Amino acid sequence: MIPVFVISLVRSQERRAFIKQHMDSRAIEFSFFDAVDGKTIPEDELKQVDFPLAKQFCGHDLSLGEVGCAMSHIRIYEMMVAKNIERCIVLEDDIYLHGHFKTIVSQAISACQSEIVFLHHGKVKSWPWMTKMPEGYRLARYISPSRNSKRGIISTAGYILTLVGAKKLLEKAYPVRMPSDYLTGRLQLNGLTASGIEPCCMDVGLFDTTIDDRNYGPHVTDDGV
Repeated sequence: MIPVFVISLVRSQERRAFIKQHMDSRAIEFSFFDAVDGKTIPEDELKQVDFPLAKQFCGHDLSLGEVGCAMSHIRIYEMMVAKNIERCIVLEDDIYLHGHFKTIVSQAISACQSEIVFLHHGKVKSWPWMTKMPEGYRLARYISPSRNSKRGIISTAGYILTLVGAKKLLEKAYPVRMPSDYLTGRLQLNGLTASGIEPCCMDVGLFDTTIDDRNYGPHVTDDGV
């Protein structure tokens, strides 16, 4: 199994206790990756955020909670580059993995050359040819939307990412101007080759979101770090 990182706030002890028990039950080794707390971001780090550009780019204000979540994922990518991690699994801490998660992920890694594989996602356009996976799951290859499209894969709850993919994301990460799932899910922006497990091989929303200042669109109900 490749490295597994669970993004979690240090103060979220209830979540951490649950994730530890849950991952042990799935026989999955993992490491917590300390999330950036949007409520306590230092002023000098906020200089990395372009709030006016965020409103222009996304069509809405970027909250501090979303900034913290975005920075958390970006720091994973920076760590991958710094440590030359060829591939890893990134999870948020309100997930519940399906029973065959470990087998499905192992087969997806063997069968797929995509730079990112979404383990949780919304409605996505894919090519009609899919690879059969255990227990009726399938591996789909996604179609990148047109350059001017606003479509995206709205979830960073769980995904497999390669080092090449991390480098591509970092090319678009700064200034911070979008939520984490815009950066990963706007394939027309980041240029990633992408696939996904269908149906999703994990569930989300076991806890109330710690981004309590979201106030727009689908992110009102989508949970995050």
